[in-house]
Amino acid sequence: MEEVPEPEPTTEPPTAPTVTADNDEGERTAKSSAVEPDSASDGDSKKRDEDKDQKKSDDSQKSEDKKDKEKDSDSKSKDDNDSKSKDDSDQKTKTKSGSGQAVVDYALQFVGNPYVYGGTSLTKGTDCSGFTMSVYKKFGVSLPHSSSAQRSYGKKVSYSNAKPGDLICYSGHVAIYIGKGKIVHASTPSTGIKVSKATYKNILCVRRLVK
Repeated sequence: MEEVPEPEPTTEPPTAPTVTADNDEGERTAKSSAVEPDSASDGDSKKRDEDKDQKKSDDSQKSEDKKDKEKDSDSKSKDDNDSKSKDDSDQKTKTKSGSGQAVVDYALQFVGNPYVYGGTSLTKGTDCSGFTMSVYKKFGVSLPHSSSAQRSYGKKVSYSNAKPGDLICYSGHVAIYIGKGKIVHASTPSTGIKVSKATYKNILCVRRLVK
């Protein structure tokens, strides 16, 4: 009797373990990795915006600083101009004030020079009104070339209050008071510019042109 071989036991392949948890973690990791670039992009964008805001703030501050500097420069320039104008004004005032004796000292330099009718040259020849006109011109006082017209210039004062540098007016003649009752004037063709007594003729008026 033949032996019937026993069938070999069937071996089933091992079932792979379920790794659901690991897969979920992997998916989360993948999702997180997928989101990270956007997060980084948002961070960069925010930083760029902050940089832009900072740049705008810096530019604005620079602009304000520039305006302040321009204002300071304009203010300084204005102050300098005002100071210069004040100095010029003070100089003009100084020339016209406190210069009576200076007028006298200047006029006396020309004593002995010739008298020329219609002339205005202090050295080559002048008449009486040309003499006073040219002398006072040196001190910034403009007078007409006429003895009668010069009587209306300056401030009227009495002869008793006359000071050196005042204009002494006569009929048809004019002179400069030098103090102590004397005048300097372009007298006549024969005597030229000379010093005389102020009362050698009747005085019509005294005019103060400088202080």
